[in-house]
Amino acid sequence: MSKFLFFSFLAILTLLTSYDFSRPKVNIGHLEVDEWGVEEALIKLGDSAYKHHIADLDSKKAEMGKDLVFNGFTTYNGKKSKRISPYFVCTDCHNTQREFGSERGLGMVHPKDNNPQKRLVYAIKNDLPFLPGSTLWGIYNRTSFYNGDYRKKYDGLVDKAKDDLPEAIQVCSKYCSSGRVLKDWELEAIMHYFKSEELKIKDLGLDANQKKNLLKYQNLDDGEKRGLIYSIKDEYFQSYPANFLYTMPKDKRRYGENGNSENGEELFERSCLHCHGEKRVTYLGLDNSKLTGDFFLKYIEGYKDQSLYQIIRWGTYAKRGRQQYMPQYSKEKMSDDQIEDLIAYMKKLSEK
Repeated sequence: MSKFLFFSFLAILTLLTSYDFSRPKVNIGHLEVDEWGVEEALIKLGDSAYKHHIADLDSKKAEMGKDLVFNGFTTYNGKKSKRISPYFVCTDCHNTQREFGSERGLGMVHPKDNNPQKRLVYAIKNDLPFLPGSTLWGIYNRTSFYNGDYRKKYDGLVDKAKDDLPEAIQVCSKYCSSGRVLKDWELEAIMHYFKSEELKIKDLGLDANQKKNLLKYQNLDDGEKRGLIYSIKDEYFQSYPANFLYTMPKDKRRYGENGNSENGEELFERSCLHCHGEKRVTYLGLDNSKLTGDFFLKYIEGYKDQSLYQIIRWGTYAKRGRQQYMPQYSKEKMSDDQIEDLIAYMKKLSEK
């Protein structure tokens, strides 16, 4: 018996001395909270469900919705559906991934930091396009659409869409994509896809104490619940701002002087070539050649569509015989300094 006790003691001692007590302990409760959808968490805290609330996710509808977003068509009742637009798909203008980091302590971009250069750096690190539209990642959790100057641009077309996600999708389908109004089943499928990609608590930058309070939400008083609702909503955009700028006047232009051509190359690769590379979307094909650089520098001083100063801020409009158009970049999506960087890169191409 004494030998058994002795060896048992040795075994326990070995376990105690080999265990790394410095390792963070896994909090099962926090893991559970991490998987909560943001809308679910807000409802638990007493906030209202979204106007476009979906109670039960249908994975088959979500898969069809994903097809519609990425390809513009899907298979419905055993047949290929009609394309939403002959010219565009959603991902021509919108990413579907996050465009920013979640851990502020690591110097990553906070979800509500709309600095275009920080967003570009994140795009480079994660090999993402740098596009004029706001990312579709987390769109299910937004409550306002076509904000700021988009309401001026589209005027009455967005009256119903400004606080209604299904209506916003219809505006994009019919007008932004030069397409058509979605059928009911198509709209429902896209909504279920967006629901499947909704934000979760783990996507936000909540600290351990906030997650602990969220886990015991039933024991919180009304003030604590309101504070936690505010903290959650402060971690992501419920609406993206959009401010369109006038074309830079000639006396303010630097024509690429002191611009960062390496930064400009990234912008060209991730923005311009996303649509213009090998004429993927548009009739105008661009590449990293001297010819491209010469073309843009030829028109750089004016206010025509071929001037980068003009086209980036104003874009173009769909018209008969040319439904493909270029959306403009708001100041939140591309800065004036980045335009100078892009021109600096055009000068570098021209010198080849």
